[in-house]
Amino acid sequence: MTTHLASDPQVAALVTRLLGPVDRLADGLTEAITREELAYAEDARLTREELRATVHDNLRSVLAALQGEPVSLDAAGAAGRLKAEQGIPLASLLHAFRLAGRFLWDRLLDAARREDCAGELLPFASDIWLVIDAFSSAATDAYRATVEEEARRDAETRGLLLTGLLDGSAGSAGTGAREALRTLRLEDHGPLAVVHAETDSALPAESRIRSAGIAGVWVRRVGARVGLLAAPDEAAVTVLVDLLAADADCRIGVSRTFASPEDTPRAWRQARNAARCVPVGRTGCHVYGTSPVSLLAAASPEAAAEVADAVLGPLRALPGPERAPLLDTLEAWFAAGGSTARAAERLHCHRNTVLYRMNRIQELTGRGTADAVASAELYLALRALRLTG
Repeated sequence: MTTHLASDPQVAALVTRLLGPVDRLADGLTEAITREELAYAEDARLTREELRATVHDNLRSVLAALQGEPVSLDAAGAAGRLKAEQGIPLASLLHAFRLAGRFLWDRLLDAARREDCAGELLPFASDIWLVIDAFSSAATDAYRATVEEEARRDAETRGLLLTGLLDGSAGSAGTGAREALRTLRLEDHGPLAVVHAETDSALPAESRIRSAGIAGVWVRRVGARVGLLAAPDEAAVTVLVDLLAADADCRIGVSRTFASPEDTPRAWRQARNAARCVPVGRTGCHVYGTSPVSLLAAASPEAAAEVADAVLGPLRALPGPERAPLLDTLEAWFAAGGSTARAAERLHCHRNTVLYRMNRIQELTGRGTADAVASAELYLALRALRLTG
């Protein structure tokens, strides 16, 4: 970036004289900023001394740039970082730079009038704003970089706290767990629930969950995304489940609600088992405890696989084209409450086809649905097969 101010000896001399009393200029500009920008005047974290020091450094650098010296944007970057750390809004930071541009131009114009060279100065007004724009851009970049870095560190801290709650290391006596919950700003929101999704990516529903007034913190675990959610009330938990189910692109489990942060590890186990209640290869959201048989199979996959082999072994040995219709018919029959007609409607076939397939299943497994125990074994084996793949 180059400016034309220094190409005119008389104008360059004016700038030099302005650079001389930079301390006085810094006092004047600090006063103008605190008077016209409330964010600086009202924020107790940024002292007047800190603001003046920042103003002084940037004024000196701006005036040097106007004299044609190599431009250093270090002071602008430092100002951007400081304002981000102090929580000063970016709009207030940019307003302060605009005030600085107007302040410098007014002082420069006054000096030029006293020297009777205002006419020569006017064509170079754009140079003032060229320099101010460069400084404000540098400050903006530093501000945003600082905010992003703080957000990253905050996310890491929140992730560590959530991990501690999930695995129980946040404090066995409960004090540490409650402190972690307060730090995560979840202590006053209402019922808690853990969500376990078998994915490495953020869930599509997360933004809508926040919009529904449900607070939460998420962390990535191996092959999963886990969230600790705090809903305003139990009705909001139903909304949470509906939102998760509407856009589910993986298997998602939701724990029972709980109040004490010490129960988070148990809730996570519930959420993991609930996710396993969604059949392998399918997507959906399942709430812990809403399907006891599926939960039983999901809680012990090895035992579930053994039950599936013991009950459905001969059926599973059939070729795929013959095996799949039989399993689908058995599932439709149970879903229809044992009604052959409704099962036929679900399968879009004749009821005699359903009867034939059910008889075929009894021949292969030695278990018929007319017997309560045999029917229960078939249902448990089918759920185990679906859940274990």
